[in-house]
Parts: sequence; C-alpha cells; structure tokens
Amino acid sequence: MKKIIIILTCLFLSIGGVKAKVNVDMPKVTDHEKVNIYLFRGEGCTHCYDFLTYFSKNYKQFKNYFNIVSYETYKDENNKVLKDKVNDYLETIEKNRASVPLILVGSWHTLGFVESDGIEIIKEALKAYEDENYVDQVQRIINERELTPNPETLEEACTAEHIKMPNSNKDGIVLLVIFGVLLVGIGGIVIATKKK
Repeated sequence: MKKIIIILTCLFLSIGGVKAKVNVDMPKVTDHEKVNIYLFRGEGCTHCYDFLTYFSKNYKQFKNYFNIVSYETYKDENNKVLKDKVNDYLETIEKNRASVPLILVGSWHTLGFVESDGIEIIKEALKAYEDENYVDQVQRIINERELTPNPETLEEACTAEHIKMPNSNKDGIVLLVIFGVLLVGIGGIVIATKKK
C-alpha cells in the first residue's frame, strides 16, 4: 500500500501539480511602476512562439514587476512602423531590420530567442524595475512620433499563436481531485481485501 501511495504521489507531482519556478533573486515589490518587456514578433515565427510559450509558463511569478507587451509586425503596418522607429533608435544593422523577435526592456535589447534567454530577459526586467532612472524607450518613441501601434497583452499574443495559457489553479485542483479519488479507491480496495 505504501509503495502504491508513493508511486501515485510521484505521478501526481510529475503530471504538473507542482511547477518549477524560475530561480532569481526577487526585489521587494514596491509602488514602482511595472516595467514593460516589449516583444516585436511575427505571426508564425518559431522563436517568437518560443518566447510566448516560455513567458506564458513563467509570467505569474513576475506579474508584480513587469508586463509583456507584444507587437505583431508581419501583418500590422502600424506595428511595423513602430519597429522601424525602434530599429532607428537602436541603430540595428540594416539586414536585421525585418528580424523578429526583437525584445526590449528600457534601452536593453536582444534579437532572437531561445529558452535560455528567458532568465536574462527576466533579470533585465527586474533590474529595470529597481532602477529609479528607468526609461521606457518604446513608449517614449510612441509618444514623440505620435505613433498608433496596436499592442497585445501576453494572453492576446498567445491566443493569436494558439498557445494555451496555463491556469495552474484549475489544473492543480483537477489533479488533486483525481489523486484523491485514486487514493480513496485504493484504500477501499485494501480495506475490502483485508475483510475477506
């Protein structure tokens, strides 16, 4: 019986009842304005999809510190104009002007995304959150140029790319109920066999 309970517990934990958190030093939450992590993406872009998938899984841990703001640039002309102005600001090499994902936090930026970049982006956002001199360069460009881009939230971008946002509360409750039913069932079987 003990072995069965241990096996079921391990199975429950491995299915997703407990999610690993990104291990970084978290600053104290203050009344400081949240920082924006900007993603310039293209619909169907593999690395953009990877960015959205990574942050959809890890965003809840950091929601008090930063927002994810996405701009789809392949189909949206206003967003493409904004990306061009941001490229001018960054003095990006001409051949990379169409490249996505372009990710910015303040004046820090990176082109492309693999999962190992996620922690660096998070650290930059947390550093910007603590920086009293943080300037949202993308918002500055929008205001100065009087641009009208069409931003998306993380959830909206994930929906556009058919990425399911995890809902750990519902998933965890469902798994807990299943686990409880299994334990009660196994307990019932053990009691029934001992009575015989």
